[in-house]
Amino acid sequence: MDIADIMFHVPADLSAKDRASIERDIQGCDGVVSVHFSATQPHMLEVAYDPRVIDSETLRRHVSERGLEVSKVGL
Repeated sequence: MDIADIMFHVPADLSAKDRASIERDIQGCDGVVSVHFSATQPHMLEVAYDPRVIDSETLRRHVSERGLEVSKVGL
């Protein structure tokens, strides 16, 4: 399995509940290996995924569907 990493920048004022919900939702996507928000920079979301199954733009859209401004930062 190939594994790619991507970092997303989301609004810094998200609640812990909203961050946990995003992590759960993204983890449920086919091809996602791991997902977590940075403990020291809670506006940064890191996702490891199999690029043969899902791509970074699909992941970004999945988060932005919540009405959030989401930017790909990369890794």
